Amino acid sequence: MRMSKHNLIIYSLLLAAVPISVLADSSTTSAATVGMFSPPTAPSVGHRPGTPRDTYELKFNGLDFSIEKYTPFPGMTIARDDRYLGISDPDNNYQSAETFTTVCTYYQINKDNSQHILKREKPCEHKFNIQKEHRGSKIKLEIYNETDMASASGYTPVPSVSEFQYIETETISNTPSPDLTVMSIDKP
Repeated sequence: MRMSKHNLIIYSLLLAAVPISVLADSSTTSAATVGMFSPPTAPSVGHRPGTPRDTYELKFNGLDFSIEKYTPFPGMTIARDDRYLGISDPDNNYQSAETFTTVCTYYQINKDNSQHILKREKPCEHKFNIQKEHRGSKIKLEIYNETDMASASGYTPVPSVSEFQYIETETISNTPSPDLTVMSIDKP
């Protein structure tokens, strides 16, 4: 039996369409089966915690120095000066009762731009003491607010973390001499 070109084309198209329809049907069935066995979860609600926009200072012997303008040295403390809640989610005005905890991570940034975690706090104490071993590097502070899941009963707040705030010091120098002149960071 010999097929005409016309019938051969129609037959080829029909054969090609069969696996596609089976594949579509199997994925639909598979998704329905997975959905049937999924554990129930609370609905998610889009309430992002407010972004921290706190200001930080360098403190030494009771004096405050701008973190953006002064070179830190061992013995100084990085501390929060003022607390601001910057960008906030307007949805939070609609009967949401979530609370949040501020999380801080302190990094040491070395001369080669490698960094490692020095300390992580939850809740954040907003204080970091600069030590002699930090000389020649910078300290970066990463701050964000994280929703307390227990404060959101009956739903899951999504996203659960705010946008991040970053604070970075200048390169840490040696401890100044008694007349407060700063010595070279390349000398011990």
